Amino acid sequence: MNISLPFKLFLILILFCCSLFANAQTETPKDSISNKLNEVVITQNKKTFTNTNGNIKVDVANSIYNSIPNSVDLLAKLPTVQLSSDKESITVIGKGSPLIYIDNQKVGMNDLNALAVADIKTIEIIQNPSSKYEAEGRSVILITRKFSKKDSFRTEISEVASFKKNYNNYLGFNSNFKKNKLELKANFNYNRLNPWENHSIDYQIPTADIASKYDVTADTKRKQFVFGGGLFYKINEDDYFSFSVNSKLQTDVFPINTITDNKNKDEINHVVTASDNIGRKNFVNSFLNYSKKIKAIDMQVFTGLQYSNFDQTSLSNVQDNFNDSGFELTQNRDQKFKVNVFSGRIDTEKKFKKRNEIRSWRIVFFC
Repeated sequence: MNISLPFKLFLILILFCCSLFANAQTETPKDSISNKLNEVVITQNKKTFTNTNGNIKVDVANSIYNSIPNSVDLLAKLPTVQLSSDKESITVIGKGSPLIYIDNQKVGMNDLNALAVADIKTIEIIQNPSSKYEAEGRSVILITRKFSKKDSFRTEISEVASFKKNYNNYLGFNSNFKKNKLELKANFNYNRLNPWENHSIDYQIPTADIASKYDVTADTKRKQFVFGGGLFYKINEDDYFSFSVNSKLQTDVFPINTITDNKNKDEINHVVTASDNIGRKNFVNSFLNYSKKIKAIDMQVFTGLQYSNFDQTSLSNVQDNFNDSGFELTQNRDQKFKVNVFSGRIDTEKKFKKRNEIRSWRIVFFC
């Protein structure tokens, strides 16, 4: 049978198209995905709060809490935690005053004020602390600082502005450098605050013809410098060495003006009191920590040294004006207070596998 040339060309074209179609159908899923999929992004929503046996743990680093300007105000927003009106003490509802720990070191309110929020990873409110903490603590607030896992360099600049009665501004700078086993940190914060306070009372006893009325106002101009730095060296998976210094320098200028009106029958007094005050609070705190695991006996040993310096001065000039007779100096105060503390501690912790228990020993010294 003779087949014409056009028909042969037609058959060749049909076979060629069929081969292309077959190749397209037999392409492997891997090749198809590699041609179309350029990037895979896995996202996970972390819980801000976790509750384990009544202990509340807060993820500060990955939540809205990391935008709060200072660590004391951060604690005040946590469950069961109450802050005093002067921001000098903290209580846990039902437990009283808690012990405060930054990593493995026991600290106070001044240490907390000098800690930058950007350095905090988690905060745990421990309702029933174990024997590894001091015996007088019915509750513990454990603050864990964050450290980088990968080599990186990061710098963050933040500013928070708020307006209540007056304008307040918080400016922060935080930098972190991580290379191999060494990590360096530095932070600087400048806060310009303008707290305002007022209190008045109008007290009367009509039957005795007695009246007492006063109004007092304090308008403060406060400048705060909070800064610090430190290094963290991870020797191996279990051992590390760290050193850090934190400081808070605060200056207050706060005039206090009081107007008092007293009446006792026919005796009437009008008193205006003007008080000019300048206060300074400077705090410096440093930590030196070393942690070592003795694998031969399965024991963890922690050694920590701490030096703190607190320096406070207060200058006051008080003048009274009785019944518009003119201001007269009544008080001139110059107060100074300074404390230096050196402390250290050695903690050991061993786990007994057969009895499934952990025992801790501690040596603490002060100077």
